[in-house]
Amino acid sequence: MKALRIVALIFILANVVNYPQARANTKVIVSNQLVTSQLVAAGDNTLPTITKNALFYYQQGNQRYHKGDKLGAIEDYNQALKLKPDFAEVYYNRGIARAELGDKKGAIEDFNQALRINSEYGAAYNNRGNVRRESGDVKGAIADYNQALRLNPNDAETYNNRGIAYYNLGDIKAAVTDYDQALKLNPKLAEVYLNRGNARANLEDMKGAIEDYDQALKLNPRDYQAYYNRGLTRRELGDMLGAIADYTQALQISPNFVDAYNNRGTTHLRMGDKKAAIADFTRALQQNPNFAEAYYNRGTARADMGNKKGAIQDFSKALQINPNLAQAYGNRGVAHFQLGDQDNAIADLQKAAQIFRQQGLPEMSQRALEIINKYRSGK
Repeated sequence: MKALRIVALIFILANVVNYPQARANTKVIVSNQLVTSQLVAAGDNTLPTITKNALFYYQQGNQRYHKGDKLGAIEDYNQALKLKPDFAEVYYNRGIARAELGDKKGAIEDFNQALRINSEYGAAYNNRGNVRRESGDVKGAIADYNQALRLNPNDAETYNNRGIAYYNLGDIKAAVTDYDQALKLNPKLAEVYLNRGNARANLEDMKGAIEDYDQALKLNPRDYQAYYNRGLTRRELGDMLGAIADYTQALQISPNFVDAYNNRGTTHLRMGDKKAAIADFTRALQQNPNFAEAYYNRGTARADMGNKKGAIQDFSKALQINPNLAQAYGNRGVAHFQLGDQDNAIADLQKAAQIFRQQGLPEMSQRALEIINKYRSGK
């Protein structure tokens, strides 16, 4: 899931907000031993030796996969396919192993081959859809999920995955419909409540979002992402203390959760606790020294505390990482003005105005120019 980063502006009034995206369910299921058992149950003595050997490598590959040795699993699957080139389950499992190793192209090729052998292989459609979605081919993923659901209309996981794909396309209502169906089929899927909560938050149904996050946490009390997203939603509703409590819970479970530090910091800043805010931004930067928004936010807090030089340093660092962060130019310009450095102040605010204009924010651009006039006139 892409994290929400709320950047509080003091001198140029705006927020940079990215709504949370549904967390992808990339769960892939290795073909279980039922297929193998059925083949063996046909009679050991009736199976050709070449097939028995293929089954041996197939089973050994599955064992290696479950032990975490995905490369070793692929080696065994390769051997099985040399002996039995039409073994669809082996292509399917090798595709899963390849996908988890980051070889998306190889994974899709394996799922394709499994489907050439067995065009009714629903799990192969579902997992090819997962890889296509992760590769950016969201429409292709939806086509695969549709095929998987045609073959198995009661597969809650596939409804969840298609919901994520619709979310990624921006069709939030369709996503919610799929999440609803997934939960009708299996009301104990915590990740679906989380995803539906994200979609509801995107639709500004904050109460419904919180209800979903609550349910996700009942099913999985260790889900730090659900705590974090509930914190984001509580903050949107003005419940700052509730938001901080949720960010803190998320950090207790996942102490390196950079975005939770950043957003807890902005919430402290909104509540006026600048020292706590700076401490959180600093923790975020210790985890990720290239986090432009955290530098920007810490600079904002430092400026508000009167530490203009420290603020300028942070705004400058933010701009080294993200040269298009117009708010950082604007606030650095204000800090320069307050230190008496009019030339650098005007240059920064003019740059802020230019970037805001390019970003389609004419009111913000005008605000930056008004600040220049204000300081020039001494009003």
